Amino acid sequence: MFTATVLLVALRFVAADIPPYIKVCQRNDTNVNKCIMNSIEELRPKMINGIPELDVPGLEPLSLGQIALARGPQGAKLTAVVNDVKVRGPSNFIIEELTSDLDKNRFDFKLLLPKLDFNGKYKMDIQVLLLRLQGRGNITGTFKDYACNVTMKGHKEMRGEDEYLQFDPLKVKLRVGQSSIYLTNLFDGDPVLGPATNRVINENSQVFLQEISPVLERSLGELFREMANKITSKFTYKELFP
Repeated sequence: MFTATVLLVALRFVAADIPPYIKVCQRNDTNVNKCIMNSIEELRPKMINGIPELDVPGLEPLSLGQIALARGPQGAKLTAVVNDVKVRGPSNFIIEELTSDLDKNRFDFKLLLPKLDFNGKYKMDIQVLLLRLQGRGNITGTFKDYACNVTMKGHKEMRGEDEYLQFDPLKVKLRVGQSSIYLTNLFDGDPVLGPATNRVINENSQVFLQEISPVLERSLGELFREMANKITSKFTYKELFP
């Protein structure tokens, strides 16, 4: 996605070493930020499934693993676990703003994620006084208009006599837009409880988003860093920034 994968390669000078799908940007270009944004746009199709020749992973789908949710006092408690969560749509990001500081190896992005679709498996347990309701099935949902801030910082590492640039853990911060969530087979397909619970969940979707947002931020940050470091590990610092 909008990631470091493109940034460092796009700034290289040695055209003979650069794959044809990489747009080269000159370090002293007064419009270098705009050039980097154009480079990312040209590389976007490659980001979706990854770049095998550079060992770079793809953006789609993004795996979130497990998300746990627990709310309410003991007498009226809701617990839920969502597993095997896959998110599609991050490659459709829009770069709203990009600033770079090449002397400090720092890149800051402001992005918009227009639409993220996710699916997974859920298990839910609701305890209300003496009544206990359970359910398990599929969960699907859509997030719209997520704003995303990404800060990337790099440092140099010595390998033998050569310097390489590696990125530190990234900072990713999401601001939530609209959301919709749907769970199948709630309470064994009960025709009354199922639809009613789905309505309640959507009316209180911020509760679920409070749990999923940190997981999504962490997963995005780890993927962006991996994509960046896969590339920078293959070229010396002097090759990247002659």
